[in-house]
Amino acid sequence: MLGVRVRRTNAKVLRKKLACAGMLDKSHAIIDEHEDVMIPVLSKPPPDLLREYVAKVVDCDFPGRKTMRDPIDEIRDIATIPEGLKPLLPDKWEKLGDVAIIKLDPRLDRYESKVAGAYASVLGLKSVLKDVAGISGQFRTPTTKLLLGTDTVTTHVENGVKYRFDAGKIMFSSGNMEERIRMANVVCDGEVVVDMFAGIGYFSLPLAVYQKPRKIVACEINPVAHRYLVENVKLNHVERRVEPFLGDNRDLPGKDFADRVIMGYVKTTHEFLPVAMRLLRDGGIVHYHETCPNELLPVRPIQRIVDHLHGGRAEILMFKVIKSYAPGVSHVVVDARIFRPS
Repeated sequence: MLGVRVRRTNAKVLRKKLACAGMLDKSHAIIDEHEDVMIPVLSKPPPDLLREYVAKVVDCDFPGRKTMRDPIDEIRDIATIPEGLKPLLPDKWEKLGDVAIIKLDPRLDRYESKVAGAYASVLGLKSVLKDVAGISGQFRTPTTKLLLGTDTVTTHVENGVKYRFDAGKIMFSSGNMEERIRMANVVCDGEVVVDMFAGIGYFSLPLAVYQKPRKIVACEINPVAHRYLVENVKLNHVERRVEPFLGDNRDLPGKDFADRVIMGYVKTTHEFLPVAMRLLRDGGIVHYHETCPNELLPVRPIQRIVDHLHGGRAEILMFKVIKSYAPGVSHVVVDARIFRPS
């Protein structure tokens, strides 16, 4: 049978890409071989996709698996609400460990507790939150309402990395999963890395778990997120590699010492480029994130980096759209090597 062998760190994203392309063989089970994973496919994937995820086509006997019902079908079956309202139940949700966040049509407001109970039963949740007003503020805080349960602290495992946080107070975007997995594959052996907007360790943890940096200075201004960052460093046993810093990244001491700077923030990231340029050594790399109108891509984010070179130069290593942020606006990342003026 046809399959694709890929390293575990790339398996989840590649599987998603194969599923979206209609190539995933859902009638057979994935085979786990420690560091590698073999994914059953219906047809040979394009060479570019295989190269991107360092994967190769293999022949293998994949075990069959039982056909599973879509969870939303089970949720609609058991939800004790009027039949006419069941089509309104959302078929997408954010499942973070044993806590989920759902968006509800206002017509379901009077049935919130019953709806939450159905999702909890099918998805195996201890708590269910309702997304009330999305993410807002400097600390990117979610506005939610607790529909079921009492405890919203959860441990979410992604790509073998453990993230513990309060889902009612801390944002965790599944849309950034591919970028978190990409960072796990960024070779930075012996490097000093500064994560300017570390949060609970979104990018610092994958780097520390899968690579061998000399030190990651993980800076976070939000004391709640910083507390979970410290906890997650211990949870993932990377205390020797990650140094949490509570405070504004503009207060980080020193200059010209970072081999790599991660700027995993949106909206106002460009305002912090002077800090990144101060911290970077000659030839260092910046991972610059930005939200940008699509009609200005890729020029604006690259130009913003260029505007802060002051006679130096930048080698653009990669430009990538991470996800849609809003209608007509994308969250993008630019990797650039920065050279000081000669």
